[in-house]
Amino acid sequence: MSLPSGVSITAECINAYKELLYKRGAGKPAFVIYKISDDEQSIMVEECSPEKNYEAFLQRLTSAHDNDGKPAPRYAIYDVEYDLNEDGRRATTVFISWMPDVTPTRIRMLYASTKEQLRRALDVKVSIHADDLHDIEWKIILREASGGRL
Repeated sequence: MSLPSGVSITAECINAYKELLYKRGAGKPAFVIYKISDDEQSIMVEECSPEKNYEAFLQRLTSAHDNDGKPAPRYAIYDVEYDLNEDGRRATTVFISWMPDVTPTRIRMLYASTKEQLRRALDVKVSIHADDLHDIEWKIILREASGGRL
């Protein structure tokens, strides 16, 4: 699937998301991190992990670097599980667009122009754009995932 930006979404991206949604058991992914390939032609899966610890996910997402060693943008899907007490346990998938402040303008524009197309292709309803760590603190993720109920 090619996007207006000229960047395509690979089948691997869709398959990793479906695995997060539908797979059961110990190997079920808790998150998927995506990046635009170095040749800027496609979106690809950088990591797919069953690690449920949010801090471990956050460290992996925010520690991505480009070829020059500078912090790099990424997209991610995180499976948020939470408890609404009398309403029971819930799970919601959250799309995160991570865009460090130091990202060069051209790369920022490339990621921005592909973000919504990827989110729609994956059919994720909850989306968060983050420029710094405060934008994706656990309490904010939980509030967005629960529709403000937590």
